[in-house]
Amino acid sequence: MTSDHAILIVGGKLVDGTGAPSVKMDVGLDGTKVTGIHEPGTSKGAVTIDAAGSIVCPGFIDIHTHSDISLLGCPFAESKIRQGVTTEVVGNCGGSAAPLIGLAREMTADFATRYCVQVDWVTMDEYLLRLENLRTSVNVATLVGADTVRSGVIGPDDVPPTDSQLEEMKELVAESIVQGAFGLSSGLIYAPGCYATTEELIALASTSGALGGIYASHIRGEGSTLLKSVDEAITIGREARLRVQISHHKAGGRPNWGLVVESIRMVEDARKKGVDVAFDVYPYTSSCTDLFAVLPPWVQDGGSGAILDRLADPETRARIRADFTNRDVPWENIVGENCWDDIEVIGFKKPANKAYNHRRVSEIASEMGKDAPDAVFDLLIDEELDITAFFHEMSEDDVVRVIKHPLSSIASDGEVSAPYGPLADIAEHPRAYGTFPRAIRRYVIDKHVVSIEEMIRKMTSSPAQRLGITDRGIIKEGMMADVVVFDPLTIRDRATFADAHQYSEGITEVFVNGILTIQNGEHLKERAGLVLRKPPAVS
Repeated sequence: MTSDHAILIVGGKLVDGTGAPSVKMDVGLDGTKVTGIHEPGTSKGAVTIDAAGSIVCPGFIDIHTHSDISLLGCPFAESKIRQGVTTEVVGNCGGSAAPLIGLAREMTADFATRYCVQVDWVTMDEYLLRLENLRTSVNVATLVGADTVRSGVIGPDDVPPTDSQLEEMKELVAESIVQGAFGLSSGLIYAPGCYATTEELIALASTSGALGGIYASHIRGEGSTLLKSVDEAITIGREARLRVQISHHKAGGRPNWGLVVESIRMVEDARKKGVDVAFDVYPYTSSCTDLFAVLPPWVQDGGSGAILDRLADPETRARIRADFTNRDVPWENIVGENCWDDIEVIGFKKPANKAYNHRRVSEIASEMGKDAPDAVFDLLIDEELDITAFFHEMSEDDVVRVIKHPLSSIASDGEVSAPYGPLADIAEHPRAYGTFPRAIRRYVIDKHVVSIEEMIRKMTSSPAQRLGITDRGIIKEGMMADVVVFDPLTIRDRATFADAHQYSEGITEVFVNGILTIQNGEHLKERAGLVLRKPPAVS
C-alpha cells in the first residue's frame, strides 16, 4: 500500500534514537510531524530528499547549554544547527535569563550588551515570549537558575537567606516552572551559588520536584571534592524527591584522574535505592569558564567591585596565595600542582594584553617577570575580571568512561555562536561548534567506544527523557519532525582551541518542526524553532 507525504527522505539508514539497530527505511514528513516510516520504495513524497549513504536520525537535543542570551543575538543558531542540534536547553549552571530582579537584572543586562541584546523582560513567561516573538532556528527549553534567583533576592553576599527570602526564592522557582521552565539548575562553584547550603538547595529543588521538574547541577566540585559533591547531588535528589542531572561530569586535575570510576558507582548505587540520577558529558578533555573561578569563594563575596578591591590589596593577595596551596580549604581548589601550565587564557580586550591570547598562564607569568598568582591577579584587575580560560585538565580515559556509560547524555556546555557579527569576537571553546559531530567522529567512527545507535540515543531520546520532553528525541509516527541527515564518512568537527569559530562538516540536512533548515550543509535562514514549555505536572 502506497503512502503519500509532503516530504519523503529516501535511501538512508534510519537510527531512530531508541538505541535499536539501524535499518534502511524511508521517512515521511507532513507539516510538523513524522507521518510514516516505510520499507524503501513503498511510498512517495511531493518532495524527495535523497539520503543514500547517509544516516537519518532525530534532531540532537543539547541538554546543557548557555545560549540564553546569545540566541537573542543570533536567532539563526548557526554554530549549533549546523552540527545537527535542533533543541537547545538553556538556563544551566544556576544561571538563567529569568526571573530578573535586583542584582540578577543588572548583571544580565550588562552581560547582554556583548550580544547587542536589550533586556526588556522580568519573568520567565516574558523571556519565553520574547523568544517566541523573535523565532529562532532551533527549539528552546529552559531551566530556572538557582544562582539567578539567589542573586535577585539576596544579592552577591555570602549570607544565608532569611525565612522570608527563602520563601520568595521558592515562589520565583515555582512561578518560573509554572510558566514553562523544565526544572531547577545550580552552579555551585560560582558566586553566589557556592554560598547556598545543601538545605537551601533541597528547599528549592523540592519546589521543582513538586511541580514535576528536574534538578540539574554543576556540582560543588569536579576535582578533589568530586565524590563529596556527587554525594551532595544525590542527597538533594533523595530529599527533594526529583530527578537529578549531574552536569558535564568529569574529574579535573591530574591527581583526580580516575575518580569518575567511583563517582559513577555512587550514581549506580543511588539509582538502586530509588534516586533517579544521571549525567551528561562533552567530548573534550578541556573545560572553559571565567579565569576568576580560580579564586576562593570568600574572595568573590560581594560581587565584582569587592573582588577587584581584594585583588589590589597585598595582604589579601597573600591570603589567596595561601589558599591556593592549602589542600584542607573547604572549597573546590582548582589550582593544583603545575596547574598554571594547564590554564590557557583568551578573550583579552585591552590591546596591551591581546598578545597573551591563547597562551598558558605559566608562560605569560614568565614573560611578565612575575610568578603565576601575581600575573593572574594583575591581569584580572587590568581586564576588570573579564578573561576566559581553557582548563586543559581532564583525562581522555575518563572522558571515554563517562561517554561509554549508558546513563550519560552528550551535551556541549556551549552557546549559540557564529563567525560573523558581534559573536565572531567572543572567545569560544570549540564545543560551541563541534560537540556532536566530534562525539560521532571520535568516539564512534574512530575509537569505537559506543555504537552509532547508542551515541544517537545519548543525543536524542536520552536527554528528552531526562527533561520530560515526550514528542521529540525519537523518529516514529506522530513525533515532531526534528530530523537530521548526516554522512558518516564526512561528519567531523573543525573547531579548534586556536580557532573555534569554524562550522562542523557532514551534517547535510536538518529539519526543525518539519521545516528544512539546513540543505546540502547550508543554512536556509529558516526560523522554525519553537519554545518548549514544560507541561503541567500530573498529580
